[in-house]
Amino acid sequence: MTDDRTITIRRPTAAQPEREHAPAFRVDAPLEGKRVGLRTDMAWRSWQLIAGDWAKRFHHEGATTLSLETQAQIGDGGTQDRANVAAWSDDVDFGIVGLGTCGSCTSFSVHDAVTLEAHGKPSLVVVCSEFEQHARNMASFLGHGNLKVLVMPYPLEARPDEELHQIADEYYPQALTLLGVSALGVRESGVQA
Repeated sequence: MTDDRTITIRRPTAAQPEREHAPAFRVDAPLEGKRVGLRTDMAWRSWQLIAGDWAKRFHHEGATTLSLETQAQIGDGGTQDRANVAAWSDDVDFGIVGLGTCGSCTSFSVHDAVTLEAHGKPSLVVVCSEFEQHARNMASFLGHGNLKVLVMPYPLEARPDEELHQIADEYYPQALTLLGVSALGVRESGVQA
């Protein structure tokens, strides 16, 4: 005798809701006349050098650079840094934030880039390859899964200045492309966010 009855087993958990992501803004304009924000961290000499090279290029191409160096992640200093980032976000047309080259620095770089986006400003967070997934996870957790991430090689910090200048030159066009900025001598290269 065979039993033709069917048993349906239901999943005991609800399906995950689709995450809604905040919009990721783009510049979609020439660099000339723009106010470019560069957020650095006093801990990373390599990023200070790269950001300094980029600031010279921005200036050469007709943009103004507003630099902000953060110094703390927690306590009163961290609170002041986050307030400074929020105020700086109001003063720039778009911003580049770095450097994600350790877990906490990546978290705060992503947080500061999200602050720019929350102010309606295009942003780009710069991280090293070792921390790319952490940056993307953090951005998604903060509701900004489409945040633009520029991934540089890891490690940067121990490299000689000459090599860092070469990296700055190599990644500058990619940064502009991700942001949708047109500049002198920079053509769209199809770089994916």
